[in-house]
Amino acid sequence: MATQQLRHWLPDIRRAWGIKLHISTLRRLARRAGYRWKRCRRSLRQQRDADLFAQTQQQLHQLHRAESRGELAVVYVDECRFSRQAPVPYAWQRRGQPPVCLPAVRGRGGHSVLGFWQAHVPGQPVQAYLREGSLTADLFVLAVHDFCQTLSGPTVLVLDNASIHKAHVVQACHKQWAAAGLSLLFLPPYSPELNHIELLWHRCKHYWIRPQDYATDQSLLQRLEDVLTNVGKQYTITFA
Repeated sequence: MATQQLRHWLPDIRRAWGIKLHISTLRRLARRAGYRWKRCRRSLRQQRDADLFAQTQQQLHQLHRAESRGELAVVYVDECRFSRQAPVPYAWQRRGQPPVCLPAVRGRGGHSVLGFWQAHVPGQPVQAYLREGSLTADLFVLAVHDFCQTLSGPTVLVLDNASIHKAHVVQACHKQWAAAGLSLLFLPPYSPELNHIELLWHRCKHYWIRPQDYATDQSLLQRLEDVLTNVGKQYTITFA
């Protein structure tokens, strides 16, 4: 059971047990009973095919084992938007001092990043393409063409079912990419946990990009470029 307002329980408790509690007492009792105040999470987990999710998870595990033997490369692909309208990050702040203020920016702006990340090898190389505005299927094709120039062996791109990944212009390139040693593995719907680059985006937004970096569009861009350049060096992620 979850509620945003514990005070809504007070009348029910009074009617059921004849007990009149103060809200602070109810909060203390709720904590003792194992409740805690925390953020609710949006999840599409119930909408996905559990069997297909498990099969793909096992397939990825096998691909990474082959990658560890040097037989192929597994590269996670996704797009992410970085702007001054980004979710407000948490930050340690000095008690008794005014909270750190972030700009409340409205309207367009920001930068889109298309990332290719080999997450499970030493150095965690990432190849990122930044642009103002949104990404299109044509731009995705150009980025994949450019990425193909860096291939040193068989490579599997792991990506979701975004429309720009499955557009006709993209499908028309599958044979050409396959001839270059590149294949595409599309994840099941509603399975963001399987695309490990999502963790990279989360770390960028909530840990590595600092509150002061949101001061201007230019400072945000400079910090974003610095972080992406140093993924695998100064900024790393450890997988269990």
